[in-house]
Amino acid sequence: MPFSKPRLVLAASLLALLPAVVHAQAEEEFVLRTGRRIPADTVKPSANGFTATVVTGASATKMDFKASEVEQAILREPPELAEARGQIATDKFLAAIAALTRIEEELKPYREVPGAWWHRARMLRMDALASKGDTRAAAALASASELEGLPESTLTMLNDFKAIVAAGDNPESKISSLQALAKRSTDPWISARAWLEIGNTNAAHGKMDEAIKAWLRVAVFNPAERDLALRGTIYAARGMQQIGRPQDGVKLLKDYLDDHVASPYAPAIQSEQSKLEPKKTAAAPASK
Repeated sequence: MPFSKPRLVLAASLLALLPAVVHAQAEEEFVLRTGRRIPADTVKPSANGFTATVVTGASATKMDFKASEVEQAILREPPELAEARGQIATDKFLAAIAALTRIEEELKPYREVPGAWWHRARMLRMDALASKGDTRAAAALASASELEGLPESTLTMLNDFKAIVAAGDNPESKISSLQALAKRSTDPWISARAWLEIGNTNAAHGKMDEAIKAWLRVAVFNPAERDLALRGTIYAARGMQQIGRPQDGVKLLKDYLDDHVASPYAPAIQSEQSKLEPKKTAAAPASK
């Protein structure tokens, strides 16, 4: 079924109605299974796990614990990951891979801690590899040996992401499995990335109308996942150009930009808009 103009207008309108999401800054801490909370800035990796200096009143106590004793780590996202999201969204895949490789090494001591950021760095590196066409290398980063020792929640996310980036047997079965994954996943970023991949799979097999619908779904229903919403919007605009509707693509980008004036991705949208807009030719000189 062709992607109708009324549906395009509805999608763009929905984008404008969705409110911005404000994320509160939580206190950074490690929560142990005993219920004890340890400020993150006191925690350091050690040979056998982690060590921390806990201050109570006028006394300070040194304590040691292992990753298996941690119920959850509440930590802010490292700035390198936010930067990598932007690089992937703007097709700077090699720069993203280099940065993510470095930050993964820094985060490696925390790879078995639930809620730490190592697995996000790993998923983003897989995403960058897959986005530049190296799906085999992307899937290898979530092989059984690579995931050994990880907590169950982290293991589930990385296995789900491997299913997203790995090459499928055929487009129909891959799209069906991705739709099921998007529905069952409790992680909104993974669900959104699954829909982005549904669009990519449709586009790769000549179903551009269906691809545009999937990409726009990311932007409309997952606006909080800003890097993926941006990618969905850009891919949809490019797809509209391919089916002979470049002005609709330009309008989609303009609507997104108008609704996200303060977005750090505004320059990326402006750059994409300038590529899609028809080039203005200089007026012919008046004849004498």
